Amino acid sequence: MDWLHDLPATPLAFIVVFAVLAGSMAGLALFAGLARRLNARAQLDNSTIAGLLAALVGVYSIAAGLTAVAVWNNTVDATAHVSREVTAITVLYHDLGGYPKSLEVQARARLTQYTQDVIEKEWPVHLSGSNLGGGLEVLEDLQHMLYAFEPTTEGQKVVHAETLHSYNRLVEMRRERIRSADETALPGPLWAVVTLLGAIAITSCFLLRIDSLLLHAVVTALVATPIALVVFFIAVTDRPFRGGVTVSVEPYQEALVHMTHHDASTTGGGSTTAVR
Repeated sequence: MDWLHDLPATPLAFIVVFAVLAGSMAGLALFAGLARRLNARAQLDNSTIAGLLAALVGVYSIAAGLTAVAVWNNTVDATAHVSREVTAITVLYHDLGGYPKSLEVQARARLTQYTQDVIEKEWPVHLSGSNLGGGLEVLEDLQHMLYAFEPTTEGQKVVHAETLHSYNRLVEMRRERIRSADETALPGPLWAVVTLLGAIAITSCFLLRIDSLLLHAVVTALVATPIALVVFFIAVTDRPFRGGVTVSVEPYQEALVHMTHHDASTTGGGSTTAVR
C-alpha cells in the first residue's frame, strides 16, 4: 500500500472514494440477498439500528477526527522544521560576512553547496520514502573551517561565537527535518483501527430495513462517502514529504537564489559555489 503515498491528491481521492463505495455497494448487495433468503428483515427494527448506526458513526468520527488532526499537525511540524532550517542557513550565511574575505568566500561556498545538496540530493530521497544517510560532508568541511579560525579582536570573538551558534542551530534543524521525513508516519495498528471502525459503521447501514434497494444504496453511500473522504485526508497527509500534500522545497530554492545572487554581486558577477 506504500505506493498510494506516491499518488497526487486528486487521483488518490478518486481511488479511495471509489474503493469504499464499490465495497459498500457490493456488501449491501450480498447482504440484501442473504437477508431475503433468511427472512431477516422482519426481525430488524429500524429505530434500534439507527441508534446503533449513530453511535458507531460517532465513535468513528472521534477516532478519525483525532487521527486527522494528528497527521495534519505532523505536516505542520515538518513545514516548521524546514522553515527553521532555511532560516538557520540564511542567518549563518550573513554571519559569515564578518570573517576575513578568504574565509568568508570559502565558508559561504560550502553553505551554498549544502543548500544545493538538500535540493538536488536529499529532497528526492525524502520524496521516495527512503532513509537519508550521510550528507554531512559539506557541513563538516564548514565546521573545520570555523573551528580552525582564531579570532584576534573582540569584534571577531563576538562574530565567531554567533557564527558557531548559528552553525549548531543549522545542524539541529537538519536533524529535525530528517527525523520528520524518516519517522513521521501513522502506525499500522492505528490505520487498522481507523479502517475497521469505518467498515463497521458502513456495514451497520446494511441492517436498515428499507424496501427499495436503490434507496438503501443511496443511504449507505451517504454514510460511506464522508468516511472515504476522511480516510483520503489521513492518507494524503500521512507522510509530510510524500504524496499529494507535501512540504515544499521552495524555501531552500529561494535561499539558494538569494545566496547565489549575493555571491555574484560581491564578486563582480562570479559565483563562489564550490565545484562538486
